[in-house]
Amino acid sequence: MASPNARLSSTAKYTLVIGITLVVGVSLGALAVVVFQGFVTEKERMSRPWIHGDTFVDASSDTDATEQIIEVGQFQEFFKYGSIAAQDAALYATLSQATEQELREWWEQSEKIARKSHRETAQNAIVREFSKINPQEALSYVDDVSIFQTDSLLITVFSEWAVAHLDEAIEAIATLSGQQREIALIAILEVRDDLSNSELRSIAVQLGKEELYLKLVSDTQASQSNVKPQESWDLLLNDEVDDSLQLESLAKVAEAWHAQIGFEVLSHMLAVAPENRTALVSSIVQLDPARAMDYLQGVEEENDKQYLAQTIAREWARTDVQGALSAVSTIQPPALASRLESQIATTWALNSPYAAIENIELISEELRIDTLERAFSKIAGKDPMGAIEKLSSIEHQVGNTSSIVYFIVSRWSNQEPDAAADWVLNTYLKEDSQRRRFLEPVLRELVHQDPSRAFEIAIEQPTTGEGFGLEVTVMQGITRDGDIELAKKLLPQVRGNARTYVYSLIGGAMVQESQFDEAMNFGQELSESEQPQYYGLVLDDWAKIDPKNLLSSLENLPSNSVKSSAAFQLVFNNRYNPVLADDQIEHARTFLSEDDETRMKRIEDR
Repeated sequence: MASPNARLSSTAKYTLVIGITLVVGVSLGALAVVVFQGFVTEKERMSRPWIHGDTFVDASSDTDATEQIIEVGQFQEFFKYGSIAAQDAALYATLSQATEQELREWWEQSEKIARKSHRETAQNAIVREFSKINPQEALSYVDDVSIFQTDSLLITVFSEWAVAHLDEAIEAIATLSGQQREIALIAILEVRDDLSNSELRSIAVQLGKEELYLKLVSDTQASQSNVKPQESWDLLLNDEVDDSLQLESLAKVAEAWHAQIGFEVLSHMLAVAPENRTALVSSIVQLDPARAMDYLQGVEEENDKQYLAQTIAREWARTDVQGALSAVSTIQPPALASRLESQIATTWALNSPYAAIENIELISEELRIDTLERAFSKIAGKDPMGAIEKLSSIEHQVGNTSSIVYFIVSRWSNQEPDAAADWVLNTYLKEDSQRRRFLEPVLRELVHQDPSRAFEIAIEQPTTGEGFGLEVTVMQGITRDGDIELAKKLLPQVRGNARTYVYSLIGGAMVQESQFDEAMNFGQELSESEQPQYYGLVLDDWAKIDPKNLLSSLENLPSNSVKSSAAFQLVFNNRYNPVLADDQIEHARTFLSEDDETRMKRIEDR
């Protein structure tokens, strides 16, 4: 296994640049100091207040001083050089002679530098020098900068720290979390490539990041074979690293391979696990979707052809919908062409909803409603009223827009259920069946925000022919949220045949809260004819949530029929989630009634 010499993406490049800069700084340091001292003499220092102050102001100018700010403190002298190399050389040469206290003062001045590139250059140089003297304090500066600068400073600190005191650096990394730990570890693994592979791997294991080390090694080996991308591809697929962690490397190798053999590379990419495959295939298809579609005609394996066709259609639709539609119209068989057109329409609706709506005639009639539903739903996510107002532009093409309205209202409800409810109530009469249809998704969301208002709206709407009102939808939300007391308070207002079902919702919520005895007693409020339905539903929940508790409670259940129902649920659920031992199941079966025993045997004989 090769040592991890290759550099990872931007992080690695940054490290290399800093290294080169440091070399330049050392080589030009003496010259920079001479030049610096040449144009800033001691006399000038005494006569120019900006040397110890915050800004450089031309004293001979009558212009407002705030308009003459050049740079903060002495930093303005470094950045007068014409080249970046000379700027860095002067900066590093000066800072390398500074004490801890002087570096702290430099840091305070650096925070006032207005120009971002200069400020970050100065701060990185300060942190590099501070890391040589007091890396622990240098690390504390990472928290003082923009989140977009922290990675580079971490690399600077730990690169220096790992060279001077490796064990201390490793201990410090252990105090970091998330991405910062990974960035710091990469810095150590790359700067200490003088260590053996086993030592580097041990460091990664110690920090719980072995996969990061393996990925670094894998990428290194792959990069060394970049003239033979097939070898690199095989190497990456067959190493110890999860492919999901090296998709970027796989994509780069695949692109190099594509340059050699064209879109035939797509067939090789099918060997990647499905959960990682799509991103890689998409990266190649994006190079030239039209040529990728041409290649598709020679693919013989049906599953591969359909998968590639769907991916190509989706990617092509992102950049050229009309071209994609024209291409898929000629594909055989027609059933595949239809599926690809659907894929294109869906992508178009989600990526460019306004364009899809305004050019809906390009889509086949049988796909238009689905496409419009998705497009209007996408718009409604940001501008629900704008989506509703735009409906008038397509009414002449689709006629009935009720399903589109449903999608708009549903999406609206996810963000503003109160406003969506007001719109439905003000737009549709109570007798209009559309009002109930549109209120249902609204109430499902509103109940979590304002359950009392949701129930009030629901109870005012007519029930269906089966006797179920919208209050059932609200009660489902209330019990799902675990508000048992509110559900019991509202229960007497539930209408029609929904009463027993709502009782079971409350009983199920009690079981979820481990209120098992309360749930059993609650069912006693129902009539004898209603109890089987209640106990069947509630005991099913109990058997799934805590079967051992239910088994131990069998003797204490309110009646033989309830005991039999509980035993039935225990035996039945244990078939799919075996928690209870065989002897426990046999014990449960002793509580089955004759009818339930017969029913269970029929199930077991299937």
